[in-house]
Amino acid sequence: MNTIPTIDQIKALDGRIFAMLTAEEAAVLDFYRKQGRKYDVAISFINKANPDELALVKSEAEADAIMKRANSLVSVSVGPGAAEAWAERAAPSLH
Repeated sequence: MNTIPTIDQIKALDGRIFAMLTAEEAAVLDFYRKQGRKYDVAISFINKANPDELALVKSEAEADAIMKRANSLVSVSVGPGAAEAWAERAAPSLH
């Protein structure tokens, strides 16, 4: 992803079924999962999977596969500083 996904793009994923995200939406989610703190954005999941099964996973990819099968939901929390943090970091990439 060459540009920073917008705050509106990540907000649009709140409450969505993890397994139903398009490739573009998954890329936005992945970006904010890895770098959300810089943007005052927190990503979590409303887990509908078996917690015992999740406890045995060895990678994020395995956990994601289990949560997708269980139709877990994406939860997005956007803090009050998100828009400003995004603008500060996105401005150089917009030129």
